[in-house]
Amino acid sequence: MKSKVLDVHKKRVKALIDGDLETLDQIVSDDLIFTTPHGTIMTKSMVFESVRNGKMNVTRMDVYDLVVREYGNTAILTYLTNTTYTDNDVLVDGSVRSTTVYLRRNGIWKLVAAQQSLIND
Repeated sequence: MKSKVLDVHKKRVKALIDGDLETLDQIVSDDLIFTTPHGTIMTKSMVFESVRNGKMNVTRMDVYDLVVREYGNTAILTYLTNTTYTDNDVLVDGSVRSTTVYLRRNGIWKLVAAQQSLIND
């Protein structure tokens, strides 16, 4: 089953880069809690509004050191990214450590939590 959640995660990363809110809407749970590298807490609606109005724009997200851990209907992914994006008009450009949590609801993996930390090189 790891490949299933990994496939969903890869699809989510691509959708972020493409600004594909339709695909993201299928993957991201309505009760998402996202903590940005700057410590801002955002809900799904806040993230989507930021993408729509250009305040959040992901142009690069290269994923490394990905580890997938599954516990029944819960999957926790930890990974490092080299990324470039704007976060409320603040540039994030460099290494970011991320933890994401997916829940399988009715057989479908949904992102419910994500936390990012900026790595100072």
